[in-house]
Amino acid sequence: MDNVYLLGIFAAMSAATMLTRSLPFVALAKVKNHSALDQFGRLLPPMIMVVLVCFGLVSLEIESIDRGGLSALSFVVVIVLHAYFRNPLLSILVGTGVYVIGIQGFGL
Repeated sequence: MDNVYLLGIFAAMSAATMLTRSLPFVALAKVKNHSALDQFGRLLPPMIMVVLVCFGLVSLEIESIDRGGLSALSFVVVIVLHAYFRNPLLSILVGTGVYVIGIQGFGL
């Protein structure tokens, strides 16, 4: 392959990426104080979290009662920590840590 051809491909990909990333900001600049956008911005993070949790729970492979109990314990830890601290990063990291320690440390 020719280097000029590859540079052209990278330039086209860069332009397409910049266009798709900046277009919403340019298109919505005049309506940035609209109530529907405020509500969407308020509801989007919890909706994304629900989708991620559902995807994670559906893709679990539970081979035994112990693994199911560990999954349930990790899930409860995430819910309790998030309800108490309201910090998604903390609750996700601690819940993942509980699950990993249960699998690696206790051989579940």
